[in-house]
Amino acid sequence: MPDAAGRSRTIELDPRAGGLSVARLLFALLRQRFTGTLCLSQATLAGPRASTVWFRGGMPVFTDWESEAARFGQLALAGGLVEAPDLERGLETMRAQGRLLGEVLVEQGSLSARARSEVLRSQCAAKLQEAFAVDALAETTAHIEVVEHQLGEGDDLGPVNVLALIFQGISAHYDEARVRAELGAGLDGDLVATPAVVRYERQFGFSERDAAILTGLGRGVTLSGLMRPGIDPTRALQIIHTLWCCQMLRVGEDAMNAIASGATAASAWAQQGFPIGGKAAAKAAPTPAAKPAAKAAPPPPAAKPAAKPTPPPAAKPTPPPAAKPTPPPEPEPEPEPEPEVDDGFEEALAALEAKVAEEANAFALFGLEIDAGRKEIRAVWAELSKTFHPDALESRDRGHLRPRVEPVFAALSEAYSVLGDKDERAKLRGALEAGGTSLKAGEDASTVVRNAFEAEIMARDADKLLRASQYARAQEIYERAHALSPKDPDIEAALHYSRLQAGDPASVDAKTTVARLAKLLEDAPGCARGYYFKALLHLRLDETYLAKTDLIKTIELDSRNIDAQRQLRALKLKEREASGKSESKKSDKRSFGLRDLFGKK
Repeated sequence: MPDAAGRSRTIELDPRAGGLSVARLLFALLRQRFTGTLCLSQATLAGPRASTVWFRGGMPVFTDWESEAARFGQLALAGGLVEAPDLERGLETMRAQGRLLGEVLVEQGSLSARARSEVLRSQCAAKLQEAFAVDALAETTAHIEVVEHQLGEGDDLGPVNVLALIFQGISAHYDEARVRAELGAGLDGDLVATPAVVRYERQFGFSERDAAILTGLGRGVTLSGLMRPGIDPTRALQIIHTLWCCQMLRVGEDAMNAIASGATAASAWAQQGFPIGGKAAAKAAPTPAAKPAAKAAPPPPAAKPAAKPTPPPAAKPTPPPAAKPTPPPEPEPEPEPEPEVDDGFEEALAALEAKVAEEANAFALFGLEIDAGRKEIRAVWAELSKTFHPDALESRDRGHLRPRVEPVFAALSEAYSVLGDKDERAKLRGALEAGGTSLKAGEDASTVVRNAFEAEIMARDADKLLRASQYARAQEIYERAHALSPKDPDIEAALHYSRLQAGDPASVDAKTTVARLAKLLEDAPGCARGYYFKALLHLRLDETYLAKTDLIKTIELDSRNIDAQRQLRALKLKEREASGKSESKKSDKRSFGLRDLFGKK
């Protein structure tokens, strides 16, 4: 259950009882770009142990999960990053001084700082893989909490690839029986991989032996139809479960509809020029036989190393039809080096990272207005995908930026999947116009629209109470409406005014409320109610000229505001009366002056 502030909640981790699996929970946190902590009850020989995982932007960066098999030194040695004698020397120093092993190895020159970061990332992933085991958890509940922390920000902790973690965890700890138990009836009908698999295939780390399985799932298949000779049933079920946990597999009637409409991975692979089955199938394709030496083509220039094998023809992407908005093809295995490095790349990357961290909506992420059309969207996507595609980094000497670029490119791809779809784009535009300025690409736009509608109904009820001078009750309802639609300027303006009228200490006084309304109007200059409430407060402060100016602006923006019209007429009448009295006094003074003058004569 979430707490009152909505910053923490408890999750059931027993799929048999209707809860989530560890894999599905990790993907849900990735989708939400979650930053905070996940607390699990780890089963150890000594009994239950509270283990914490720290997330940044939806990806784990550190965990204190207890593991004998994922020790830093063992991982560094197994990866060939440190020599055994150097490791022993580092361990002795660590024990003597009570310091961290990675820190010691870097200091003694046995390990580079970058290698240390990679080992820490591998260690975090290896520990979390253990959480997928059947008996890994002592309790089937997890506690997640949104908290600010510094881990993974300006230190050596790199983000863990969640999609690869899920695939590796399922591959290591799921057998056929466990997959069937969790998927249940979902395995009885059609199965088809979604186009999202094409975008994220590389992150999963599928191998050549998975090509036949991905080919079948990409086109659409039943489980019995997939189990052809040569297919490993356990491996097939593990891939099916991985894609299902990551919401990239449709089952049953949804699968049939996707196949009928062409919304399949096979269609997406074909559009990008890859064989059905993607890069795994391209790797598995046989290499053409070499021609006789006498007829061989001249050797390539020295600038292109001959040691790298020529990719099979099927792996070369063909340009998509001009009429279809498809992502650009993957770069060639040996791209030509760029003549110059764009010095603004990291600055642009940082700007996109900030937008992703702020959960910017798809239009904002692309830097487009919400009325942008298909042509503009395609042009921006073509430029962004060419610049920030992770596979293009190495050729530009930016391979070290891959951990930063991959999550940004994933967010851009997700945004394009929304903007590139006419219906989804219209739904998002409607939600943003209804007040959801921070709506993310993957959020349910209908929820925002529904909340905005409910908030408007509530605000109307509060308006009636406001007119009846029941300020405290009006404020209470405005508060609830504002929580549902926090970007609605009309509701926010009424809330500021009702707080003051109800004597809320947070409002302080009329001048402070006027300043807050003025700030609101800077961001929403078309808010007629903001001008009207500000005019009422100017009248209270005896600032007649400012009140008159705001009332005129109110009527310009909303000619149906009868209250503003009445207030303005009253002000003008008062001004005429004051002007008439002033003229009368002046006339009397002039008359007395003439009589006095004639009297003297």
